[in-house]
Parts: sequence; C-alpha cells; structure tokens
Amino acid sequence: MQQPASRAHLLRTCAAACAVLAISGSACSKVSTSAQAPGSARNGHQGVLRIGEIFDPATLNPELATEQTTVDLSMFWTGYLFNWSDADQWVPELATAVPTIENGGISKDGRTITYHLRPNVKWQDGAPFGADDVIFSWHAVMNPANNITSRLGYDLITAIDKKDDHTIVVHLKQPYAPFTASFFTMSGTPYSIMPKHILGGLPNINRAPYNNLPVGTGPFKVAEWHKGSLIRFVANPAYWRGPPKLREIDYYTIPSDDTILLQLRTGELDMEYAAAQSQLPALRGIPGVNVVLNPYTQFAMLAYNLKNPILSDVRVRQALAFGTDRDTIIDKAAHGAPIRADSDQPNFLWAYNPDVPKYRYDPARANALLDAAGWKLGADRVRHKNGRALELVALSPSGSNISDVVFGVLQQDWKAIGVDLTEKQVNTALLSENYYQGGLIQTGKFDVAFYSWLNGVDPDDSVFTMCDQWPPNGQNIDYYCNPKLDAAERIALREYSQAKRKLQYDEIQRLLATDQPFLVVWFNRRVNVLSKQLSGFKPAHAVTEFWNTWEWSI
Repeated sequence: MQQPASRAHLLRTCAAACAVLAISGSACSKVSTSAQAPGSARNGHQGVLRIGEIFDPATLNPELATEQTTVDLSMFWTGYLFNWSDADQWVPELATAVPTIENGGISKDGRTITYHLRPNVKWQDGAPFGADDVIFSWHAVMNPANNITSRLGYDLITAIDKKDDHTIVVHLKQPYAPFTASFFTMSGTPYSIMPKHILGGLPNINRAPYNNLPVGTGPFKVAEWHKGSLIRFVANPAYWRGPPKLREIDYYTIPSDDTILLQLRTGELDMEYAAAQSQLPALRGIPGVNVVLNPYTQFAMLAYNLKNPILSDVRVRQALAFGTDRDTIIDKAAHGAPIRADSDQPNFLWAYNPDVPKYRYDPARANALLDAAGWKLGADRVRHKNGRALELVALSPSGSNISDVVFGVLQQDWKAIGVDLTEKQVNTALLSENYYQGGLIQTGKFDVAFYSWLNGVDPDDSVFTMCDQWPPNGQNIDYYCNPKLDAAERIALREYSQAKRKLQYDEIQRLLATDQPFLVVWFNRRVNVLSKQLSGFKPAHAVTEFWNTWEWSI
C-alpha cells in the first residue's frame, strides 16, 4: 500500500511553529494545548488510550483505501483471515490455520485452497460471521462498480465453494504463490472481511454509511468519527477472544508535528506511532514515554511520473539518482534512523538482492547523463532541451514541513546538476485519496512525489510495477512498463518454490534499479512514542504494527 511519505507514515518533519497550528479548532476542541506539568494529564485516564496523528483517513473501509492510516485503524475494529505478528509469524484470526501444501490446505497443483473459518464469531451488531461473508467480500472486490484499488490475485479466483458455514474451497485459474499471504490478509493491499447482511443488497459500496461507521468483528467498535478531529473506538465485549483490556481508544487528528510533540510532553496524548524521525532527539527527551524504533517493510522513494516527457527518459532518471545525496537526506531528515536502501525489498527478508546497480552520490555522472540526454546547461544554470527548461514540480503533504528537510536537500542537489525543482505542498487528503476520489497521486497529477510503499508479508511487488497495474487498476503510480519485468513477475507469482521465486525477484530488483521508475531512498524504522503506562504493544514488521490490539492496556 502506498502512502505519501509524510510525517505520519514515513518522514514526519518538524512542522513550522506551534503558533501556526491554529488547527482550525477541530483537534484543539478535543485535545487542549494548555501548559501543565509534564505527564500530569496521563493520570486519571486508566483504560483509555489517546493517540495523536496528522492523518485523517479518507475512509475507514480498507477495500476503498490507498492510505496506511486506514489499515492501521482497521486493526481496532475489523477482522482479517490472519494477522502478522512481531515474531514474523501468522496469527489466525477469522480463519483457524494457514493453508499449505503440507497440511493439505493447498492442492498439489496449487489451484485449490481450503480455508477453515473460526466458529462462534459474531459481527458487532450480533449477526453471526461465516462463509457467506468471505464469499460476499470476494464478490465485492470483483464488482466493477466498486472503487477497488487492486484486484490482483482476487481476479484469479474462478469460484469459491461453500462446504458449510465455516469451510470454503477457493478455486484458482492457475497457481498463485502469494495467494494465502494476500487473500483477505496482510498483503500490500490488505482487504478485510465485510458483512454481507449489511452491504450485500447494495449495487456498490462506494458511498455506503458503513465506510464511515463500519461494523466489524474486531476487539473495538467505531463509536463516532468527527472528520478532521476524532475517531473514538470503544471495547467490543462480544469479541471472540473476550473483551479487550482497553475500554476506549481515542484517535485524534492533529495537523502539526509540533503540537503532537507538545501534547506528548504535557501528557495529553499517550501514543504517537510512526512518529517524526526528524524529532527523535526531542521525543527521546520527553519524560514518561518510551521511544521504540521498529524495522519495517516500508520504503521511502522519490516517485516519478513517467508520463512526463522529461522523466520518460531513463537517462534523466538515472541522473537524478546519481544527483541525490541520500545519506545527507537520511541524516538531516531522520537522524540516521532509517536503513539506507537500493532495492524495493528489505535486507532482512529472503527476497533481497544485494547485487543490484548502485547509485552513490556522484554529480559528475549525473551531469554526464543529462548531457548525453540532450539537456544543455543554460546561462540561468538550468538545463534546456528543444526550448524547454528542465523544471519539475514535487508534491508533498502540508503540515509536515518536508520542504525544509527532504526537498530542501533535493532542491540544492538537483540545482547543482541544472534541474529546477519546485515543491508544492497540498492537503494530505488530496494526495492519499484513491483514483475515483481524484487523489493527485493516483490520477497522475504530479512530476515527483516523496512517497512510501508498505509491502505485504510476501515479497510480491507486482501491484506497483507491472504494466497492467496503472491506476485505477493497481498502484503503479509511476506509469512504468517493462515487458521483461512483467515476465519475471509472472513466474514469481506462479512458483510456490521459494528458491525459484528468489531468482525472479533478483531479476526484478535488477531491472527496477536499472530503469529507476522510482528512487528508493531508505527502508524505514518506524518511530513509536508510547506512554510508559502502555503495555502489550508488540509491533510487527510488515503491513501494520497493530496486530494484537486486544492485548494493549494502560
């Protein structure tokens, strides 16, 4: 799942000034910024967790979302077939066991997969959960009237047989290795199970009230959502594991890093997840909190719109890679917290290829490539070709002050090689909304964006690299297309053998590094800021950290 690389989900840089934070009243009306003794407001809130974040999600329904916030919040209220733990293991949720060839859940030809669903699970309105809900959810994903961001994998299903209320058999057109790691579980586009009895009669789910006040099977219920201000979750006493330890979770949208920092200091907030790496020194100085750095399958990239004639030339993209001082960006923007990267696969997972082409900071090579591409340096110190200046506009989320950090470095680096880069800050919702909602990234209304990709548990990256995955049919926002890469992706998707898949992912990473449809800047280590009174938080390393929210307590 892609996400603007903003303060909330990748790089959250120090916002301008607390005074600017006028927050238009909404968040402030829920969380005050009054001065008081550090940590004093943490007392008297036993059982209530208060989270502060910059993002207000466009929807709470993961099927319609392109943003990470929706996935994280979904772990409070909804259910997937499996969760992924901090120990990098599957945790059965609405299914009881992960199907494998060894346990007979996957047929020898890889085309038939049997799921055993958990009995005695109820939706939060009291209706029973069962096979019909999973089958309906698949039909909803495949319904062309629904604004689904990707149907990859789901479109290989020919039928789902209901053997009984708690057993389904999925039939595939062909073997699909990532299937059990992507079917209503922790993939790069994670979709949760939806209630047939609520949504089954609708022609589409795009504007269903469910998307704002959903009914799930998770440990908490969505009690209210005041957009731009507060989402309140309350304990679900009928959760199948038993009532959660917290009685309430309050998620506050606060569009300023500095305000969140202040409210963590005063004790008005108990938690900030994926916090600003640029604020690490200040965060570590807050009394009464722990700061946890968590390696994560999330990489920051400079995404390029290859429909732009300037960026369609691979020599220009390679020049930008050589002309970008990523070490300085990591040090200035994130105090060295992230992991330097050259590949779209993290170095702590099996698919990683350490032997891809590398782009160390080398302005001389960048200049030579731009010269070869016909871009000549003018008297204005900007390159020109056929009467056109080498000018690019970069989109960034407002409120995170990325321009002072990442784009500040980029503008200086690229100016040195004759590239004129202008940063344009826009509302985070305009960046993160899906194609049908007119999101600027999904609709290709950008030249460059500092963006992040959060991959699933499986190394499958086809949804944002293959030729048939351009929005609205996928998340290939770069509009990149290479038939050689597509061929390797198809083999990696068919083969269940990890060794055979590894060969293909080595080639995919080599092609991406050569073609540079995006420049990988770093792999993330998420910064989580937690009240010392919070226990049970054990962050996972992929898709979402929030796999065990029923165990949290404060």
